[in-house]
Amino acid sequence: MLKQPQPFIQLQSSDDFKPNFDRIQQLLVDLLDTPVKDVHHIGGTKQTRYATEPIVDVLVTVQSLHDITSLDEKRLNYHRIYRLHHDYKKKVMMAQFQDMVTLKQIARLHIVEENNQMLYDYLTVDTLLTNDIAVIQSFDTFKTDILQTVQSVNEYENQKQQWFLQLLKNHKK
Repeated sequence: MLKQPQPFIQLQSSDDFKPNFDRIQQLLVDLLDTPVKDVHHIGGTKQTRYATEPIVDVLVTVQSLHDITSLDEKRLNYHRIYRLHHDYKKKVMMAQFQDMVTLKQIARLHIVEENNQMLYDYLTVDTLLTNDIAVIQSFDTFKTDILQTVQSVNEYENQKQQWFLQLLKNHKK
């Protein structure tokens, strides 16, 4: 089981992870009675401006989080995508694993309800990390620095979440 975040990579092309995103998007859209409304490729694997973990982050919108039950269970489990059971508020997280021994993630689904603040926050952060050079450089430095001090993947993800919340707070001023 992974105890530390996966080693960072620097993409040479924004197309490096696009095929994996396309497969996940097609899977989610083509599911029988899918509750999925929209699918966005977000995060470090869609750009080349900062180092990132080799994990495709996918923002998925649904009408209601209660609809996620129909995605869970067998339909996504067949594709090695499982629900992460943590204390997430107003979102559901799922991950696709390379294997069930190391628990190395190859994709993460951030599932949120359409037309709510969390969706707009995700899209705002994604836009800033795609277009704002100062934000990109700050995030790259932040990630590199915390990688030296964190003791677990959980701690790394929590610190990133706090950084995103501060970015949103500063952006809304």
